[in-house]
Amino acid sequence: MPEKTLKKDILAINQMNSVDAISNQVTNGKNAMPAFGGRLTDEDITNVANYVLNQAEQGW
Repeated sequence: MPEKTLKKDILAINQMNSVDAISNQVTNGKNAMPAFGGRLTDEDITNVANYVLNQAEQGW
């Protein structure tokens, strides 16, 4: 979806600008995104969330 990018401001608009929010979406999925809760460990999911936030801070 073009309007849903991983840029910092867009993450904030979509309320995906925290480890908890991203972790929840990775775990449970949403719309076209599948759930990864059964395939990734909690630590892996937290690492993904932190990676997304760190990359957004750097402007991708």
